Amino acid sequence: MTTRSRTIQALAAVALLPALFLAGCASDEESTPSTTATASAQPSAAPSAEASQAPAITPGATAEMLAGTSWFGTAEGVAEVTFTFGADGTVDFTSFNGDPSDVPGDVWSVDGSTLTLTMSQLQSPSGAIVDIVFTGTAATGGMELTGTDGTGATYAMTIVQL
Repeated sequence: MTTRSRTIQALAAVALLPALFLAGCASDEESTPSTTATASAQPSAAPSAEASQAPAITPGATAEMLAGTSWFGTAEGVAEVTFTFGADGTVDFTSFNGDPSDVPGDVWSVDGSTLTLTMSQLQSPSGAIVDIVFTGTAATGGMELTGTDGTGATYAMTIVQL
């Protein structure tokens, strides 16, 4: 049996994902109060460009709803990833820190409202080969997952649907 390992690396891009959603929300320009009362009391009916770019997060996703969907995110201290949930329960990493990765132990499932995503054969800083099992509420649009590797280490993972 051939074993592939992926090295767990700390990434400076952990804060990248929230920054993508907040881009354009801040401004260096000073805001000036509106000169007409009706303009400040009436919000615009049209959504802003920033608001329309953020995915709608809807809990309650089933395995059938997630099969075939693609995701991007950051697993804190592990990797920046792009992947697809395969209909057969496997995970196809089109990018794992910039490289494609296909490890048979990379699997996912939904049980009730809980998504479980396993990233297998990762090399920890101590040199041990570990599997990280991430869990969280199954949703479309985006998910916050928490992972453990069996050695006591925990990892946060934020993913958004592409």
